[in-house]
Amino acid sequence: MRVVFADGTVLDTADPNSREAFLRSHRGLCDGVSALASRVQADRELTNLIRRKFAIKCTTGYSLNALVDFPADDPIEIIKHLIIGSEGTLGFVSQATYNTVPEWPHKASAFIVFPDVRAACQAASILRDETAVDAVELFDRASLRECEADEDMVRLVPDIAGADPMAAALLIECRGRDAAALQASIDEVNRALLRHKLPFGAKAAQPQQITTYPFSHDAKDCKTFWDVRKGLIPIVGAAREPGTSMLIEDVACPVDKLADMMIDLIDMFQRYDYQDASCFGHALEGNLHLVFSQGFRTKDEVQRFGDLMEEMCYIVATKHSGSLKGEHGTGRNVAPFVEMEWGTKAYELMWELKELFDPDYVLNPSVILNRDPDAHKKFLKPSPLASPLVDRCIECGFCESNCPSRDITLTPRQRIASYKEIMRLRGMPSRTADQEARLKTFEGSYEYDGDATCAADGMCQEKCPVKINTGEMIKAIRTQDVSTNHPTANKVGLWMANNFSIINNTVPTFLNVVNVAHKVVGPRPLEIISRWMNNMTGNTIPVWNPYMPKGASPVQQPSSSSSSATAVATAAAARGVPRKVVYLPSCVTRMMGPAAGDSETASVHEKLMSLFDKAGYEVILPKNLSSQCCGMMFNSRGLKDAAAAKGAALEQALLEASENGKLPIVCDTSPCLSQVKAGISEPSLRFALYEPVEFIRHFLVDKLEFNKVRDSVAIHVPCSSKKMGIEESFMKVASLCANEVVPSGIPCCGMAGDRGLRYTELTSASLQHLNLPSECKDGYSTSRTCEMSLSNHSGINFRGLVYLVDEATKPKRQAAAAAAQ
Repeated sequence: MRVVFADGTVLDTADPNSREAFLRSHRGLCDGVSALASRVQADRELTNLIRRKFAIKCTTGYSLNALVDFPADDPIEIIKHLIIGSEGTLGFVSQATYNTVPEWPHKASAFIVFPDVRAACQAASILRDETAVDAVELFDRASLRECEADEDMVRLVPDIAGADPMAAALLIECRGRDAAALQASIDEVNRALLRHKLPFGAKAAQPQQITTYPFSHDAKDCKTFWDVRKGLIPIVGAAREPGTSMLIEDVACPVDKLADMMIDLIDMFQRYDYQDASCFGHALEGNLHLVFSQGFRTKDEVQRFGDLMEEMCYIVATKHSGSLKGEHGTGRNVAPFVEMEWGTKAYELMWELKELFDPDYVLNPSVILNRDPDAHKKFLKPSPLASPLVDRCIECGFCESNCPSRDITLTPRQRIASYKEIMRLRGMPSRTADQEARLKTFEGSYEYDGDATCAADGMCQEKCPVKINTGEMIKAIRTQDVSTNHPTANKVGLWMANNFSIINNTVPTFLNVVNVAHKVVGPRPLEIISRWMNNMTGNTIPVWNPYMPKGASPVQQPSSSSSSATAVATAAAARGVPRKVVYLPSCVTRMMGPAAGDSETASVHEKLMSLFDKAGYEVILPKNLSSQCCGMMFNSRGLKDAAAAKGAALEQALLEASENGKLPIVCDTSPCLSQVKAGISEPSLRFALYEPVEFIRHFLVDKLEFNKVRDSVAIHVPCSSKKMGIEESFMKVASLCANEVVPSGIPCCGMAGDRGLRYTELTSASLQHLNLPSECKDGYSTSRTCEMSLSNHSGINFRGLVYLVDEATKPKRQAAAAAAQ
């Protein structure tokens, strides 16, 4: 562990030199810690209290177990363990190395329902004492109501619908290094539960056998179970009354007291009229999460909250000898109750530790320790309404790992919280000078931190348990900004939409001219000039990089003469199965060809045309192709009218070309296909639209012969393809063409159309951890702009996956024979 202390000193506990240096430079702190450890270890009463407290989960206050678990003459080891869970009040942890446990490949899960809480908790205690089960999660009746809203859960566990008022369930997981070990664990669990003759079933009047709730080995079913469990906190929170906050308390007690404590807590919530409260958690550790919504809008609401906290702390800490915090931090809310749980002697010991490490009280003051008994009623965070798109957000942070801007500006959670604060300040009937200044500061920083650096790709929605798409909020903000502050932008956007063929025909020529300049002067001068222009135009002009594309070759009308495709298509038509496809080359691939330094010279549409020909497909292009666009380039900028106009025109063209959705339609760029699917109004088109990899897998694999032409290739599945659920297709198609396929491991490359070219820090941050094997010389995707960014940050050429498939395939012999006949 590496720790930064209040005076700026860094201690790396893995480095012997750092440990020795710290012992010399901080002799006073080390001697103080050793003296406290000696004192505690000599105090049998205090030592026994600490050992009893840490026999169950406990994160209330400081980790006093460090003072009894390690020799008093080893202060560095004691300090290391005191820092754990100290929430930045003793020092800042800048690095930590974890010990890990095996992740066995064989797993199975069962969701077993009981008619009441006591039976479920008794089952958990039995499993803890008599088996080696790997995980047991407890659901109360309120949690089961959330399960009832999940179709897959009701399919897997039908009797949760209409369960008894105090029904509860256990989600049990067994693991094993092999199938035999897994089955032995499952058998052990079933025997233990049956041996104690526990009641099963969601309704006491309708008892069930344990066989009603079998262990499932199916990964999809198990994922359904665990997705519901992992999403319980935000799902419950998202259902709260608008304008209220979602609160999470985290308590623990000995497992044999779990049923009594849980029943008392459920009764408490009912008496205080918290109708949405849920109790669920880690049954093997006696650890419950208490989730409920709370308004802080009136004095009465605050008082009700204060009264609830007082009773909850009494029930857990005093009545059931439990921990007010089982695994979450003490924070500010429980700080006034630390002494209630630990007693005065241990509490004062914690203050001594605080003063040793932070005598000036500059590190996270008032957290963990606070002598103000009403502090929990003073540090209250409101949840003002901002937009129906995001008002359900509970700031759980699940979205953050998918966000490309998380390391440079804001995450989706932070974007929402900041926007809520802006809307709160704007909504005030009158503002003080300080509030006015705060609003201007927030609005000013949000233009860049919140808006400009948001990719608006919706990948945050993939991690959000309640499917909030922060990108949609940002697009709405952009639309409002255009309407209010840039009224001419809509007119310019509509002109571009109505004259799109001019753009379509001009951009390839422009790219070729710049490519010539690239060859003459080299990439560095172009980058310097374009970056200067980018700065001067407020990030309007893209910044050049060596992997910028040449102009694409013109799309050729499909040949209707003596091609093999015509012969095969005719033969298929004679059998009543027309082999026709509507091909929509996106405006991006119509304008952008390969990079200047790429060995490939053909454009994406040439490669896809080649595949269609090999497979014997007759290709149909939509009318007025050069004018067609899905509208994404307008939509992402808030130009809704222009986006709608292009989307409507394209829909009509696709309807006509596909005979009202009778023929499959392939769009060669995944983000464009996603935009088309989201905007169409004609249901018959919805199931006719295909992304190229998906079409290859379902329609071309059986019509082509594949050879593995690469040892190792990288693939990057664009955000839109991930959202459409076709990652597996990417891997399968690429695996037909290469011996090893390496995923990029990047949730979102940050390109967002051309935004990553205009705000290059966005792609730099998103791709900072892109680390491909040295033997990997080629990369593939299905978004030309994403490929440019990936190439620039990896040093290898990324191109459309259709290039690899075209190189790796030839017509099947049967198809060739049909063409010859």
